Amino acid sequence: MRLFILLLGLFVLYGCGSDKSDEPREETVGKEIADGYNQQMQKARDVEKQLEEQRRKLDEAIEESDP
Repeated sequence: MRLFILLLGLFVLYGCGSDKSDEPREETVGKEIADGYNQQMQKARDVEKQLEEQRRKLDEAIEESDP
């Protein structure tokens, strides 16, 4: 019985192993969606950086103008 459980466990672990084929994988629809999402998030981060820079410049100008 122990041998059966051991063999069963080994087969399960072997089945969970990665596929080591050298063939290139096709891109999936999920990757296209994720790429589009990542591009939009990067644009949002860039806009946020610009707004922070403008706010910093405005704060500096206000501090310089105050007596």
